[in-house]
Amino acid sequence: MNGNHQPQQEQHRIAERVAHLETAIDYQGKAVQDLREEMRAGFTRNDAEFVRMHEQLMKIRTTDFRILLSIGLGTALGTVGLVIKVFGLL
Repeated sequence: MNGNHQPQQEQHRIAERVAHLETAIDYQGKAVQDLREEMRAGFTRNDAEFVRMHEQLMKIRTTDFRILLSIGLGTALGTVGLVIKVFGLL
């Protein structure tokens, strides 16, 4: 008798294991989908942050250029004025 029931028990056990694996695969698929959505949201936030930082750097760079240009022009005009004063060209 045991010989006749053993294949049915084995089939039942295999069916349970397959059902368990199918359930685990479904959960894995959902976890991967959630991770994908979180990564996309993170990339979107990072892109927005990079754009904001780029705009700030461009503003700072423009301001720094204006300051350096005015320092350079002031130094050049001061030097020319000093040369004219020393050599009495005026």
